[in-house]
Amino acid sequence: MGSYTARIQKIQAIMKSQNTDYMVFAPTSHLFYLTGLKTTADERLQVFLVPAEGKPVMIMPDMYREAAENLEEKNFDLATWSDETDPVNLLLPLIKKGSAIAAIDERMWAGHFLSLRRAFVGFEFIGVSNLMREIRMFKDQYEMSQLAKAGGLTDKVMAEVRMVIQPGISEKELAFFVESKLKEYGAEELSFKPIVASGPNTSSPHHYTGERKLQMGDLVVLDFGGLFQGYCSDMTRTFSVGKASAEVKKVFNAVKDANEAGFLAVQQGIACEKVDEAAREVISRAGYGEYFIHRTGHGIGLDIHEDPYIVKGNQEILKTGMTFSIEPGIYLPGKFGVRIEDIVGLTENGPVRFNNFSHELIET
Repeated sequence: MGSYTARIQKIQAIMKSQNTDYMVFAPTSHLFYLTGLKTTADERLQVFLVPAEGKPVMIMPDMYREAAENLEEKNFDLATWSDETDPVNLLLPLIKKGSAIAAIDERMWAGHFLSLRRAFVGFEFIGVSNLMREIRMFKDQYEMSQLAKAGGLTDKVMAEVRMVIQPGISEKELAFFVESKLKEYGAEELSFKPIVASGPNTSSPHHYTGERKLQMGDLVVLDFGGLFQGYCSDMTRTFSVGKASAEVKKVFNAVKDANEAGFLAVQQGIACEKVDEAAREVISRAGYGEYFIHRTGHGIGLDIHEDPYIVKGNQEILKTGMTFSIEPGIYLPGKFGVRIEDIVGLTENGPVRFNNFSHELIET
């Protein structure tokens, strides 16, 4: 994989160009991306301080000393603290006078941010996202391969799920089956809680999985993913319990064609919104434009949602290394909904899908 030290060097170059003196990270995906260390956020302060020049410093509770010291590539100095001490005191001597701007991890607990402000008196605070996106938005070959492995994992699970979709099983039972299979096939954890919607519930894009039992004639939307080496997968397919009606087939085919149109639109040098436009145009021509009620896609990597976003108005230019979902949908209120989602990576040779389970309407 890419060197963590090289990533630090890249972000420090960006900091200098943006006149940012320090970046302050919490135990989020940013910390993992820059160091390989994965911990759990809690009431104990955990801070990774990156100066625009010089070696970063990791400030951690004593309980994480061993994990931090045993990293394959330790690109920081380590300072740990015990529960009876104030960790902010470790920060105070690290902040140089005359500095003015600190970028703070937006997902840091508010209480932690309030406590560490004592070390940054007189500073202007900005978020880290606009700086980090400049390197995290572009995946290298290693990251692409991890996303492909994560996508293959969801393919395997989706193939198993189709075999248990039948009348009488509940949405919750299907969700539990998905979770157990993801872990059985090697997922470290879930990318997000699986969305399992059946019958009229499918008209809600982010339905909260419930107790409803599947009935003959239902559509079933399954949206799930798991993590592989920290990288997320995310896939949605729509099944029919028994034979689908002519209306269902018409809607399904419009969504399938929109998914393909979005994929074929992906190329270097076009704006993100052009992919959204290509998918949306197909659905509008089929007469369902008003029922496509969300963006076409979102970026994905160490986080399930990150830059770039495939949505109208986003004129960000697609470039090699970007990875994102293409997930058009049609949702008819009170009746049913259909969504088909793939994760796509843009390579030098064009777009590739990271999951390849069938796009056809499967009638179980």
